[in-house]
Amino acid sequence: MRLFTTLSLAALLVGCAIPVQNSPAPARRMAFPEAEYLVLPKTGTATVRGQAFLTTKGGDVKAAAGKRVLLNPVTSYSLEWYERSYLPSRRIEEADPKLEAYIRTQIADGNGRFAFKNVPTGEYFITTTITWEVPTGYQGTVQVEGGLVAKRIKVNAGEEVEVVVTW
Repeated sequence: MRLFTTLSLAALLVGCAIPVQNSPAPARRMAFPEAEYLVLPKTGTATVRGQAFLTTKGGDVKAAAGKRVLLNPVTSYSLEWYERSYLPSRRIEEADPKLEAYIRTQIADGNGRFAFKNVPTGEYFITTTITWEVPTGYQGTVQVEGGLVAKRIKVNAGEEVEVVVTW
């Protein structure tokens, strides 16, 4: 009887095991179009201000406090990321390191607010991450909630653009 109970318990545990699946390889990116970036203006007269936050299912607001906020010009390269990775939530290869030279960054304040000054006319993606931990109730472990948020904006010369970045 003891052997039967042990074998039954073992069979039950094996039946409940969740198989670990290999995540697919990230999608390949296009080659970095450096010529497209070289013609982008370096400075302008616009200001982009905003706030980045998410609202939990319970109604709490989680700000991008202390997170890097990126202002990334819309190009064929960034548009590929937006359409192939961000919108469908799929992995894509890491960006070419050359991209860093063309992205502006700010650190959001305690309320998730940020500002970019002297922005050239054009279209941009504003991106940041907003995450927080939620207890799972199992041996003190936590689960990370939230994620990457992005918004596409258009900026005109001399304009002050106010933007909210959220889902």
